Amino acid sequence: MPVCWSAIRKVTLGIFSVVTLAASIKPATAQDALVAGLEKKYRISEINTQGVVARPGTVLTVEADGINAEPYPTLITFENPVVDGQVKQRSKGLGFLKSNNLQILQPGQKVYITKINDDTQGSKEDSLKITILTTDAVLATFTNGAYGGQYQAAKRYSTTLAFKEPKGTLSQLSVDDASKLIDAILSVNPADQVRAREAGVVARSCEPHCAVSTTTGNVIGQAVIPQGGPPAPAPLPPPPAPADAPAGPPPTIELGQTKDQVQTAFGTPTRIVKLGTKEIEYFKDMKVTFVNGKVTDVQ
Repeated sequence: MPVCWSAIRKVTLGIFSVVTLAASIKPATAQDALVAGLEKKYRISEINTQGVVARPGTVLTVEADGINAEPYPTLITFENPVVDGQVKQRSKGLGFLKSNNLQILQPGQKVYITKINDDTQGSKEDSLKITILTTDAVLATFTNGAYGGQYQAAKRYSTTLAFKEPKGTLSQLSVDDASKLIDAILSVNPADQVRAREAGVVARSCEPHCAVSTTTGNVIGQAVIPQGGPPAPAPLPPPPAPADAPAGPPPTIELGQTKDQVQTAFGTPTRIVKLGTKEIEYFKDMKVTFVNGKVTDVQ
């Protein structure tokens, strides 16, 4: 009986496809459920490669010292291990790879969470990873490799916090317990969320025209939440100047008026000539003659 190679080929390809599909489907784990629960509690912010916050999520406040961050975007993101509620420093052996613009985040700075994931496969310990991005920018200095020299640009900073736990911990950890680990490093202030909702999209990229505060390093202006709260209202414009009073009747001079009456109407004379009882006073456009202190002639 001849062998039907086409049928064997179809069966073989079918078996290979089933095996490949089965291998590609990762069974849901307790860690997946934990990550999904945390993503629901801490709304993830969607960021594009230009650093624009397309959809801002929960705003958090840095509570711990020693969190190293790199300008966003960066080719290499180093992790900050967190052990027993303390941020540990990176390996000194990786120091030569760090950015010249590395920043140490300060307590009180505001950040977004851009990613939550777990790392339990093939390691001796469990690791819950939280990637963050600062809501504000810092003026960083870069070297222009092609032409030499340096330039400055306002950049947001990003890093990953790796919460290290004993092997098997994450599969047993509840969302509330994991939140307590995170809250020791990143806290949630309800007032920040209110300001974020009121401001709408609160952290658009302002590059390339960023104004950077000289005292705090935070971007000021262009759609960024100020650290002290919403921006103060603009000062009221000054009241308009009062309208000019309507012009009165022109000054007049008559025979018999006294020198005081004439000077009240026309001001101080520019020149005076005295001839006994006769006095001539010169004004801008006229000459007035007085006899015994009374107007007798006007020219």
